[in-house]
Amino acid sequence: MMTDHDDLPTRSCVPAGHVQSKFQPRSQSQPQPAQSPILRSQSHSTSRTLARRVVAALIIMMFAGSAVLLGCLAAYAWYRRALADCVEWGNTYRLMDEHVAALSEQATGISVQASRSGVVDRGAVRRLDGTVAQAAQQRRRAGILVRSAVDVPSACRAKQSPLMLRTRVNAYRDAALTLKPWVEKLHRAQRPVAARVLAHDRQAVDEAAARIRAALPGVRGLARETTGLRDTHAGYALRVAIDDAQSALDGVNTSYGTLIDVEQRMFAAADAAVRARNAERGIDCGRTACVALTFDDGPRADISRRVVQSLRDKGDRATFFAVGGAIDDAAIPVLRDDTRYGMPVGSHTMSHTDLPAIMQAGTERQEFDDAAARISEATGRPVNLLRPPHGAADEASRRYLADHLGVGIALYDVDSYDWAAGASARSVQWKVTAQARPGSIILMHDIHEHTAAALPHILDALHAKGYRMVTIDELTGQYPRPGYVYYSRDNIIPW
Repeated sequence: MMTDHDDLPTRSCVPAGHVQSKFQPRSQSQPQPAQSPILRSQSHSTSRTLARRVVAALIIMMFAGSAVLLGCLAAYAWYRRALADCVEWGNTYRLMDEHVAALSEQATGISVQASRSGVVDRGAVRRLDGTVAQAAQQRRRAGILVRSAVDVPSACRAKQSPLMLRTRVNAYRDAALTLKPWVEKLHRAQRPVAARVLAHDRQAVDEAAARIRAALPGVRGLARETTGLRDTHAGYALRVAIDDAQSALDGVNTSYGTLIDVEQRMFAAADAAVRARNAERGIDCGRTACVALTFDDGPRADISRRVVQSLRDKGDRATFFAVGGAIDDAAIPVLRDDTRYGMPVGSHTMSHTDLPAIMQAGTERQEFDDAAARISEATGRPVNLLRPPHGAADEASRRYLADHLGVGIALYDVDSYDWAAGASARSVQWKVTAQARPGSIILMHDIHEHTAAALPHILDALHAKGYRMVTIDELTGQYPRPGYVYYSRDNIIPW
């Protein structure tokens, strides 16, 4: 509250000899008293201090806002990775469990045949039986690990706590890794027994020969691609392995064991050729950060061309998976260009149908064989990888693809969600860059305008993080194995 004295000037502000009444208004023309230099200096100092404080506050707010933004981005990336890992490892466990069960059943049948025939060393049969029993025990242990953490049908649904997702990821991963060694252990225990029991079993010999025959076109294609390598030994060894495989197929009384041996040598030589080609291209994904970009559902001529051009502009490569039914006259030149620029084209089935549904409907030949033939005719290269629509695969589809087509299954550990309603170039870029890590296989689609628009920015962002974009076989450093499932460089499900 103001008092009467609040209006009065101080004594030092009243000119000497002048008395001013508090009721007398101050003249408008009366000159203002001059401010002393000391007061002016104090005023300027106060202003500068205030300005500095304002600037400091703004800087602090900017840093705080940046920290909050970075924290939000980190939390978002952690959530996206947790969700992707849950799906990946949940499916890995399921496929691994199915396969160990199938191998155990097969081994039990061979053990029974061996016991009846009496032509196999009893010690080898006992070791096989013991391995089957231990594998069953490991399956039970893995099941307990999963059930202890996963108690709902939709364990990997979106919009749940990342901590809960991580708990499930750990359970699925531990269970899958518990089972993984038992695939090789069962094969190793079964191989010597099967070689004796099935030596001239017509059905077993025919099935082994069919697997080699299905894989040979793709391996021969690799041999043609690696003819000019500086590492001449790798190319020569591959050609010798191919000749040996063909000789075994042409032989009249080739045994089951011989076919298994030449098949293993052929794939080992193919792996060596892939590694030699990688070395010549300066690719070593075991030491440097690599990711494999993949594009499904094409070709769509205009968008697919833009995608390929963006990759070429940055000096990158990717792997494409074409729908057989989408290949028309306009699409064939696009697919030819893909392969000409060193970008493999695999199959995405004939009509984009889930693999388990194809097996149940009995349409394997139309969906798998005919699609692969159409793609191969368009590209001029054999198909050696298949991408399951919606990521759905099972034991039956894996067996058909391994035995009849000689192809591996390419899945992914990063989903761009470019197929989702409301997806935009920005959302696709954020999801890819948030989830990508060394060894990732990334799912995108070369049929969406927003994907083509996002791709140059994705490539720039990944390059800035030190990534190199490569094909799937360059990423893994091995020729695609029939029946194998490739989620990433670090998560390959054996057959």
